[in-house]
Amino acid sequence: MSEEKLTLGEYFRSEREKRGLELKEIEERTKIPAQTLIFLEENQLDMLPPRTFLRGFLRVISREFNFDEEELLAHLEETLASHETINKQVKEPSYRAKPVMPMIVLVAAAALIVIVLFVFSLRQCTRDPLEDKKTGAWIPAPVYACVETGDRVFS
Repeated sequence: MSEEKLTLGEYFRSEREKRGLELKEIEERTKIPAQTLIFLEENQLDMLPPRTFLRGFLRVISREFNFDEEELLAHLEETLASHETINKQVKEPSYRAKPVMPMIVLVAAAALIVIVLFVFSLRQCTRDPLEDKKTGAWIPAPVYACVETGDRVFS
């Protein structure tokens, strides 16, 4: 494998091994947790901190152990770019999900309209006859298709 094709983890491991460094020593001198260094070497990018922290970690390691900082950061950017491309391809669904919330709102609004119309029709069927203010005569309530049950009238 040429150095140009190495991932960040592979490059970091090879440089660390060239210098005879153990992860524990790097952890002690830089205060970067060994588990983070393991994730770095294994290219488990989803387990690593955000890019800004990684850049800082790599700078500290470069300065403390005389690694080529520019080369290390270049590998970081290449690895993150390819990782983001892969994640983007995996996360983009081949179909578009239908929005559920507008459908729920529409069904709730339709149910509310039906209930209001039902209550309004009940009130129309059960209202008392009105008195004509001019003549004093009683005007019967409008007749709808209502069903009488006992002393209540329902539509």
